[in-house]
Amino acid sequence: MDNANSRHAMEITGLTIDELFDLLPTPLLLLDSLGSIVRANPAECAMLQYSLGELKGHLLWEFVADEEVPESRLKFQDLLNGHESKSPYRRRFKTKQNYYVTCDLTIRAVHPTAACGAAVLLMSADVTHQLAEQRTKGEVARWMEASYQCSPEATMILNALGQIRRLNRTAEQLLGWKEIEAAGAYVDELMPWRDVRSLEGFPADHGFRTCVSTAWSGTATVTTRGGLLKKLQIKTEPIIDSGGLVLGVISCLRPI
Repeated sequence: MDNANSRHAMEITGLTIDELFDLLPTPLLLLDSLGSIVRANPAECAMLQYSLGELKGHLLWEFVADEEVPESRLKFQDLLNGHESKSPYRRRFKTKQNYYVTCDLTIRAVHPTAACGAAVLLMSADVTHQLAEQRTKGEVARWMEASYQCSPEATMILNALGQIRRLNRTAEQLLGWKEIEAAGAYVDELMPWRDVRSLEGFPADHGFRTCVSTAWSGTATVTTRGGLLKKLQIKTEPIIDSGGLVLGVISCLRPI
């Protein structure tokens, strides 16, 4: 918070700068020119799980992940030498419970005061949970993709217009088309269907493309790559989002 914003905030709230420092939900540290902690607000203490008394007087590097200490020292020294970075940077801090929190840091030089001798203000945004969620989503996505590709059942995904979006490896082997070649093509143009025999829900007198919003199963003779005809058992389920919109279908294909 620069001087102009500080004065504006004090005028609006009637609070002193010290009171604002303690009330802000953003974790804040004041450091002296050696990197020693002069002051920490309650949000910072809660994040690191130390009291102010336990933090005060200790060097910042004591709480930074060991492998990140050299770079953190350089960043701090650059700031004191007048090279202030406008972009946040990421660091991991050790808590009292010996686990790590990952923070996006903004560091700013402040005018030293006789009261506390602070030279640097460090503002932290804890992104630990956000990163964990991203990693979990990424792991789930990788697991789902691997499961889809390794399935022994030939699986094809179409959008709501009947255009091919995905073919797993088993489907590629069955139909003769690579996914990259088939993607975007209308299924009944790339692989014409004939002799359709419906078991449920399939209007045989219409093209397959018109049936992507319903669940159905049956058999059909499909023209695969090179004109080779294959009789397949087909089971299709619609893909519906949380709002009830049909996005397409997923079809399982088995040779007969």
